[in-house]
Amino acid sequence: MSGSSPRVTVLLPVRNGEPYLRQAVESVLAQTLADFELVVVDDASTDGTAATLTSFRDSRLRVLRNEQHLGLVPSLNLGLREARGEYVARLDHDDWCLPTRLERQAGLLDADTRVALVGSWMDLAEAGGRRVGRLTATIADYPEFVFQSLIGRVLIGHPSAMYRRAPVLELGAYDEATLGAEDKDLWRRLVLARWDARIVQEPLVAYRIHERQSSQLRAAEHADVDARSHERFLATLSPQAPAHVLRLLLADDPALWDECRDAGASEAALEGLELLLAGTRERLKLGPPEAARLERLVSGRLRSVARRGWRGGTVAYWQASPSLAARGRRGLAPSDGILAAAPYTAAYATAPVLRAVWVAERRLAEGVARSRGVRRLRGPAQRSRLARMLYSRLTGNP
Repeated sequence: MSGSSPRVTVLLPVRNGEPYLRQAVESVLAQTLADFELVVVDDASTDGTAATLTSFRDSRLRVLRNEQHLGLVPSLNLGLREARGEYVARLDHDDWCLPTRLERQAGLLDADTRVALVGSWMDLAEAGGRRVGRLTATIADYPEFVFQSLIGRVLIGHPSAMYRRAPVLELGAYDEATLGAEDKDLWRRLVLARWDARIVQEPLVAYRIHERQSSQLRAAEHADVDARSHERFLATLSPQAPAHVLRLLLADDPALWDECRDAGASEAALEGLELLLAGTRERLKLGPPEAARLERLVSGRLRSVARRGWRGGTVAYWQASPSLAARGRRGLAPSDGILAAAPYTAAYATAPVLRAVWVAERRLAEGVARSRGVRRLRGPAQRSRLARMLYSRLTGNP
């Protein structure tokens, strides 16, 4: 560590994390970049967390202990205030870093002063540590970062994030009213402040899936918090635009078809979209090339929404979806427009058959769901993401 100001602060909040905490700490202490501090905020744990932390003899580890349970986001903000590094790398107590994580992400931040946020690919692991998959994504430029924020997609998982500490503190750190979406809410505010983001295209973090995760136990609540944050973001870009409908449209939420029950409602949503894009160009000071790239990305999204709209088999789709498809082809050359229309046309033409298949599958799923063996999966399905995936595939119910 160079003097009293390390290059990176690794921020790790923990509450009763004894089963996995040791591996997380060891993975940080084994980093190839040695100029860091590890700040662990122990949120008044009642298990062996404190003993695990005191067992380490490494001067780079600092432990802050809350005298009473404050919660995740207040603990994060406490750690941010105490952090001394120029960059802050997040890690959860049940995940772990690969050895080159800090080196690779800090190098990217060093190379481009316009970038404030860097993520990475993440390996997915079961509770015991066995790898079961990988999350991959890319962000090529600022318009793509804006676009991903507009559609509500999360490409930078919180445990894989490294960001510049100063701008985050200037933005007020984490919003303590956004538990469950505190990371996505912060990324949106970075977009509004004209900061860019990138993703290291290699796995640098292993994300553990287990039954005790807050994201598993409070998924519905977290989704609601995220939706409100998303709509605030859209409203900030364009106060006149209908934020709720635009969130459903851009996120490709099935509830969109309840809002757009006819062509008139669809046209109103598209008018709101134009207001949003105009507000985005002005608020974020997008130059012509950036604005053109954002337009292409949004148009592609509309084509995708229109193609998938048949899934619910609603009358609203038949009346509203053509408007979305037409708007999605705007600006394309004639030959490109024909190619872009082909998947939508095929989906539209085959929708009656697919609708019949969908209804048959639902009826079969309802019968399967009533079977004794599948009923036994319901309890575990509510507690485990992997079990939920199995239950969903068997019954057709999310």
